[in-house]
Amino acid sequence: MIAVFALLALAGLMQAARSFAPGTVAAGGTELAFGFLLLTSYFMGKLFNKVGLPKLTGYIAAGILAGPQVLDLVDTPMVGQLKLVGGVATAIIALQAGAELNIRAVRPLFKVVRNITVLAIFGTMATLAAVLVLMRPLVPFLAELPLAHAAVVAGALGIALSAQSPAVVMAMIGETRSEGVLTRTILTLVIVADLAVIISFGIASASATAVMGGEIDVGATIAGIAWEVLGSIGVGTFIGLLLSAFLLYVNKGVGLFAVMVCFVVAEIGHAVHLDPLIIALTAGVWLENVSRADAKQLLRSFDAASLPVYLVFFALAGAKLDLGALAVLALPVAILVVTRAGSFFVGCRVATAGPDVDPLVRRMAWIGLLPQAGLALALAELVRRAFPAFGDAAFALVVGVVATNELVAPVILRIALLRSGEAGRREGGDTPAH
Repeated sequence: MIAVFALLALAGLMQAARSFAPGTVAAGGTELAFGFLLLTSYFMGKLFNKVGLPKLTGYIAAGILAGPQVLDLVDTPMVGQLKLVGGVATAIIALQAGAELNIRAVRPLFKVVRNITVLAIFGTMATLAAVLVLMRPLVPFLAELPLAHAAVVAGALGIALSAQSPAVVMAMIGETRSEGVLTRTILTLVIVADLAVIISFGIASASATAVMGGEIDVGATIAGIAWEVLGSIGVGTFIGLLLSAFLLYVNKGVGLFAVMVCFVVAEIGHAVHLDPLIIALTAGVWLENVSRADAKQLLRSFDAASLPVYLVFFALAGAKLDLGALAVLALPVAILVVTRAGSFFVGCRVATAGPDVDPLVRRMAWIGLLPQAGLALALAELVRRAFPAFGDAAFALVVGVVATNELVAPVILRIALLRSGEAGRREGGDTPAH
């Protein structure tokens, strides 16, 4: 009840501020919108969590209710002023994903993870892209494009829609205190899969932008993609060195410093045609696998510092959601959710068909690929920016799929971990989830 009263009070105060001090609101719209979305998403997340739903879904719901489509407490200009939050959250998500990947720890599981990544992850990217092209009549913004343009956009969307959520997986593992071959395989798989998605999206997005822009010079297109990918890797290595030096020689305010670096990466990356996702991902991988610094220390201190950015990012995703476009796309969303799950199931079963694979992994590993959260929304935001002509509709399509999976997939994963017999084997308490 406290969360409900807090939400009502915040809504009343926001309405009063906009009604009685419109000039002040206009002058400080960015700060007001950030603070309001931060608090409302926090309390809405607690409210959703109390009824057994993911907090992230509550964050998105807070944005939908407060945004231009419903109550209009945070209007369209305010939402536009907070666009930097999306870039920062994208960089934070990628940095954490990279810092979670320990290549030495992956080696015993490398064969299974490699096979699943090739057949299930890349196979699902291709399958989703093909399905999007085939159902063009059901997706208005694709139907209006020439076939070649629709194909490259579908390719970028297929990659975004195939993204996983290590955060949700880790939260479910922490909640069930699971430990065992299935748990380790799923956790390694979703981290590696997200790395594959990030790199693939960087290449696909650059290619789609070139084709949509009418850039038919193959050499120039390849050079542009190479600069965006390889240049981003180079800058990411430098950022990794910088974070490593800070951890080793300063080691104070690590979380805030890392968030500040993500702000810089998000702001400058696009300006020089580099990909903040790849930059931050490379920095995280370098920090965990090459540097002498303790990447886990960064991750531990990151949570509190990055939580406000996460809350506002997910709330903004809801505020930007075009409910009318989502209603039109309800059938395509349902088709894509079923196709994604089916492709993961088939791909994992084929990839784990050998006799040396644990039967538990063969039966249940695909379930760990179902949850979605921050990365898919971050990629949807990048699609919106890359293709402004139809970005809102594409964003609504991706968010519809993510929201559906966010509601259903964590419950399915929790049941799978409980039934696997691995629940309760891990020492320690629960892992908190954003």
